[in-house]
Amino acid sequence: MEKQKQINQMQGQVLEHKSLLFATDYVVIRNQETGQPIPEDILHERAQARLQISELEEQIRVLEAELAEEKRIEEENVQL
Repeated sequence: MEKQKQINQMQGQVLEHKSLLFATDYVVIRNQETGQPIPEDILHERAQARLQISELEEQIRVLEAELAEEKRIEEENVQL
Protein backbone atom coordinates (compact mmCIF):
# COMPACT_ATOMS: atom_id res chain seq x y z
CA MET A 1 0.00 0.00 0.00
CA GLU A 2 2.99 2.28 0.55
CA LYS A 3 3.85 2.21 -3.16
CA GLN A 4 0.32 3.24 -4.08
CA LYS A 5 0.58 6.14 -1.66
CA GLN A 6 3.85 7.20 -3.34
CA ILE A 7 2.22 6.95 -6.76
CA ASN A 8 -0.69 9.11 -5.62
CA GLN A 9 1.66 11.75 -4.22
CA MET A 10 3.72 11.79 -7.41
CA GLN A 11 0.60 12.09 -9.54
CA GLY A 12 -0.39 15.11 -7.45
CA GLN A 13 3.02 16.65 -8.10
CA VAL A 14 2.64 16.01 -11.83
CA LEU A 15 -0.69 17.82 -11.76
CA GLU A 16 0.89 20.78 -9.97
CA HIS A 17 3.60 21.04 -12.61
CA LYS A 18 1.08 20.72 -15.43
CA SER A 19 -0.99 23.42 -13.79
CA LEU A 20 1.99 25.76 -13.95
CA LEU A 21 2.37 24.98 -17.65
CA PHE A 22 -1.30 25.63 -18.31
CA ALA A 23 -1.18 28.86 -16.33
CA THR A 24 1.74 30.19 -18.38
CA ASP A 25 0.60 28.93 -21.80
CA TYR A 26 -0.82 32.37 -22.55
CA VAL A 27 2.69 33.87 -22.44
CA VAL A 28 3.93 31.37 -25.01
CA ILE A 29 0.90 31.91 -27.23
CA ARG A 30 1.30 35.68 -26.95
CA ASN A 31 4.93 35.29 -28.00
CA GLN A 32 3.94 33.25 -31.05
CA GLU A 33 1.18 35.64 -32.04
CA THR A 34 2.82 39.00 -31.32
CA GLY A 35 6.52 38.30 -30.93
CA GLN A 36 6.51 39.68 -27.38
CA PRO A 37 9.40 38.03 -25.52
CA ILE A 38 8.80 35.38 -22.89
CA PRO A 39 10.33 36.38 -19.53
CA GLU A 40 13.37 34.27 -18.62
CA ASP A 41 11.89 33.23 -15.28
CA ILE A 42 8.83 31.78 -17.03
CA LEU A 43 11.00 29.94 -19.56
CA HIS A 44 13.03 28.49 -16.70
CA GLU A 45 9.96 27.51 -14.65
CA ARG A 46 8.35 25.83 -17.67
CA ALA A 47 11.54 23.91 -18.50
CA GLN A 48 11.85 22.75 -14.89
CA ALA A 49 8.18 21.73 -14.81
CA ARG A 50 8.57 19.64 -17.97
CA LEU A 51 11.70 17.99 -16.59
CA GLN A 52 9.98 17.19 -13.28
CA ILE A 53 6.93 15.80 -15.09
CA SER A 54 9.12 13.48 -17.15
CA GLU A 55 11.05 12.26 -14.11
CA LEU A 56 7.94 11.77 -11.99
CA GLU A 57 6.08 9.93 -14.76
CA GLU A 58 9.03 7.55 -15.17
CA GLN A 59 9.11 6.90 -11.41
CA ILE A 60 5.35 6.28 -11.48
CA ARG A 61 5.75 3.76 -14.33
CA VAL A 62 8.40 1.88 -12.34
CA LEU A 63 6.28 1.80 -9.18
CA GLU A 64 3.20 0.70 -11.11
CA ALA A 65 5.18 -2.12 -12.71
CA GLU A 66 6.41 -3.21 -9.29
CA LEU A 67 2.85 -3.13 -7.92
CA ALA A 68 1.59 -5.19 -10.85
CA GLU A 69 4.33 -7.76 -10.29
CA GLU A 70 3.56 -7.94 -6.56
CA LYS A 71 -0.12 -8.44 -7.35
CA ARG A 72 0.68 -11.16 -9.87
CA ILE A 73 2.85 -13.00 -7.33
CA GLU A 74 0.18 -12.61 -4.65
CA GLU A 75 -2.48 -14.04 -6.96
CA GLU A 76 -0.21 -16.98 -7.83
CA ASN A 77 0.27 -17.72 -4.14
CA VAL A 78 -3.48 -17.61 -3.52
CA GLN A 79 -4.10 -20.09 -6.33
CA LEU A 80 -1.64 -22.56 -4.84
